This record gives sequence, structure tokens and C-alpha cells, in this order.
Amino acid sequence: MLTGVFLILFGIGFAINSVSLVFIFTPLFVLINVWELKQIEEPELIKRLGDEYIEYRRQTPMFIPRFRPRAKPNVPVSNTPRE
Repeated sequence: MLTGVFLILFGIGFAINSVSLVFIFTPLFVLINVWELKQIEEPELIKRLGDEYIEYRRQTPMFIPRFRPRAKPNVPVSNTPRE
């Protein structure tokens, strides 16, 4: 969600030709949000959710998602026809 907000702020800055929004306020907003996520939210989530959150954080990028093919579920297929 935050990645979208950052992109919207940059887009608005370019759309209205605002140098200060593009080069000062949006980067400042990004830095404050990254700091808040790393210093305040993540320790709280680790305290509340423990190892499960640590594993999730290890597998999930912070801002830009990785697009990779989904693994096919390992479900046995029956050759018995349905009625």
C-alpha cells in the first residue's frame, strides 16, 4: 500500500510541476515511513507474532513485490470418474 502512496505523491508532484513535492516532501515522507516501519512497527510485530512473523518477513519484500510463478499444490489426482 505504501508503495502506491509513494508513487501517487510523485505523480501528483510531476502533474502539478511541484519541484518541492517531488524532491523534498515525497522523499521525506518515504524516509519517515521506512523509519517508522523498521523502528516501531516491526519490533511490535515480532513481539506479538514471534517466529511466524520473522519467517514471513524473510520471505516477503518490504515494498516491491517479487513476481514469480506460483508453485502448483501437491494434490493427488484420482483417475476415478465422477458421477
